[in-house]
Amino acid sequence: MEKKTVGYTENVTQKCLEDLQQINNMHITSPLVLDYCGREQCDPGHKFGPYVRENYVLHIILRGKGSLQARETTYQISAGQVFAIYPDEETVYQADEQEPWEYLWIGFHGFDAERIVHHIGFSRDSLVVSIVNMYTVSGGIEKIFSARQPTIVDEMKRASYLYAVIALLLEGSQSRIDDRDPEYPDKVYVKMAVDIIMNSYAEKLKISEIANTIGISRGYLTSLFKREMNMSPQSFLMNFRMEKAAQLLKDTNEPVRSVGISVGYTDSLSFSKTFKHKFHMSPSAYRELQLELVEVKEEYIRQYPL
Repeated sequence: MEKKTVGYTENVTQKCLEDLQQINNMHITSPLVLDYCGREQCDPGHKFGPYVRENYVLHIILRGKGSLQARETTYQISAGQVFAIYPDEETVYQADEQEPWEYLWIGFHGFDAERIVHHIGFSRDSLVVSIVNMYTVSGGIEKIFSARQPTIVDEMKRASYLYAVIALLLEGSQSRIDDRDPEYPDKVYVKMAVDIIMNSYAEKLKISEIANTIGISRGYLTSLFKREMNMSPQSFLMNFRMEKAAQLLKDTNEPVRSVGISVGYTDSLSFSKTFKHKFHMSPSAYRELQLELVEVKEEYIRQYPL
């Protein structure tokens, strides 16, 4: 199995930090998760793509210019602008031959990612915005580079710096969508349901009972979840339980059956089947992989102290 660590590279023209997050096992029940970030001074005509991402990626142009191709549209982009790449969209971008760009990029995902990208001013048919605080945003991403140890402290720092960078982009965007949201009451219903799930996931939860508790029908709650989070409440509950189970497998020595019970599964066979569907391996194999990752991290730190 492929082993993942925090990877950091730096040379004259490029910096790149790849976070611990394994994109193929996306934690979709988190609001926002950092995947990677970087900085590069591109060679003239340097081209990337065609390529399809699994997450959101924003490129902040510091100097120079270039072009982006997406959905049969070509965007001409220069310093002070930001372009967005959406999940599952094929894109090609290329540095100018005469004035090649230098840019920063930051990749992330999470159930709140689409809403945040929308409020910055992007849509799938409008992929470029201008910002007035480019160098402040740059400084925020540099802070992420500084938190590159595979430790819980730096993991928390990376998360906080990601939110700070997003806030700066929202603040500096000249295309920001008005903060007032006419659908706010619907979001409250979703938040109430999420809170119930997060506090009661170990119990025998029924979506119909959650809906009754917050005073709406199951069908309406399901439609709100699909609109706000791109999944049903049942899928959110399952994903949240599996991510809690993964954490327990990683951090404790509890038997697999006990872990299943701790996240609401009294049937160990059903728990193992659901876990394998989510992570593409059994709970026991996942625990073994986490032990290997700990050894890899320790060896990485010994060989490459940061």
